[in-house]
Amino acid sequence: MNLNYQKEISDSGIVIFELSGQILSNDDSSNIHKEVIECIEKEKLKIVFEMKELEYINSTGLNFIISSFTKLRNAGGELTICCISKKVEELLIITKLNTIFSTYETLEKALESFETKK
Repeated sequence: MNLNYQKEISDSGIVIFELSGQILSNDDSSNIHKEVIECIEKEKLKIVFEMKELEYINSTGLNFIISSFTKLRNAGGELTICCISKKVEELLIITKLNTIFSTYETLEKALESFETKK
């Protein structure tokens, strides 16, 4: 498996997934995908993907992010992305997904964004 992640919950109840490695197949994202679904089921609807250690994603990785974003939105939640590595940022720009996702330079700014969306 190429993807590693850590999950933590902020004091305000926002779920933070710190992603590292690569997302190249469904096997890579299956565990975190299950955790995102579990968060939705538990009504933890504010999620941040922190990506500074995520080296690379392909179309499967993009599909995982889009799917997570869509599932959260449909449940009334929100997904933000922060600390995006250069390669991943370039891919988001090329695919124009940077215009769809809320992206932030720092984790602090991503967390603050939820406060302004109340």
